[in-house]
Amino acid sequence: MKGKRAIFVVAMAILLGFFFISPSMAWQEQKPEFVWKCQSGWPRSSGLHYLQMRTLDFIEAWTKGRVKFERYSTDEIVPGYEVWKAVAEGVIPTGVACTCYAMSRVWASGMYCSSPGLGPVEKLAFYHGTPDVAKTKDFRTPVWKQLEQSIAKSFNGLVVLPSAMQSTETFLYSTKPINSIDDLKKLKIRSVGIRGDVFKHAGVSCVGMPAGEVVAAMDRGVIDGAEFANFFGDIPLGFAAAAKYIYFNPYNAQPSNLQFFINEKEWAKVPPDLKKLIEEACFESEKWSLAECLFLDILTMKRAEQEFKAKIAIIPMEVGKYINDKALEFYNIKRKEVPELDAYMKEYEAFFAPDNYGKYVPFVKSLL
Repeated sequence: MKGKRAIFVVAMAILLGFFFISPSMAWQEQKPEFVWKCQSGWPRSSGLHYLQMRTLDFIEAWTKGRVKFERYSTDEIVPGYEVWKAVAEGVIPTGVACTCYAMSRVWASGMYCSSPGLGPVEKLAFYHGTPDVAKTKDFRTPVWKQLEQSIAKSFNGLVVLPSAMQSTETFLYSTKPINSIDDLKKLKIRSVGIRGDVFKHAGVSCVGMPAGEVVAAMDRGVIDGAEFANFFGDIPLGFAAAAKYIYFNPYNAQPSNLQFFINEKEWAKVPPDLKKLIEEACFESEKWSLAECLFLDILTMKRAEQEFKAKIAIIPMEVGKYINDKALEFYNIKRKEVPELDAYMKEYEAFFAPDNYGKYVPFVKSLL
């Protein structure tokens, strides 16, 4: 009897273990409903690529394996600047990139990328902090819906979702010290998107070039400096080795807002419950990414100083203020010719008005 009882106990333990373990394993083993090719706009070694691949991880986990991705980096299917177009035209079903790569068709989309004027936490509130979010569970504020509508209109109905919110991008990597506005104006720098437009408006000589060419161009003296992305992603690419001066801005500068986007026809195939899970995963990925960037930025600062002997500094206050003022001046000029920018700026002015949330922004800054 004792032997039979022991066998029974063991059998029950195995059976109960099967019931507890198998559900968590089943989603990993089941055949996915969708297997999507997805290309990023970045090299595999880039921090931007890393962050956006984590978005795909979030989607796969959040949907319990109902969605899987075949992952590619820039140029493996199409050039990085053409990812938005490729997804819109059905060359690939999904893509991940920043909105400034969509500026050729939707100029105002660059405002959602690295345009001066908003810090990352303020940006999250402005784009996703709807007052009734607890009731609606919706991450779309009016200004975010503007982005969705303008992208859909110009890219064949393309569906855009959040992917990653970086920490504030490095103001400038420079081979020369910057102690004044005149020092900045003497430089020739690599800058793209709205940040590039603002630099040009401020009297700085700018050229555009892909990430892979920037370090070599600084080494050869073709350019004197560059802005690219956030700190932890730039340093492994060699930015600190080429530019011995690394400047951050005392004024707000937006981080790059990275997106996940999907072809309209492909999205139409997705059942409503799965769409909801994908949207939730993207939003969770965006929130996670900011904390990850802050952590990795801090660790990388020590490496930049000790390994590469770079000098990390805050740009002089007068230079930061000058760029900030020139940015606002530029936006007010440009909004007269770009309706989408005018709509964006109206939302910006209402949200950050002194009698609205603008009153509390200084307190948020002190928390950081």
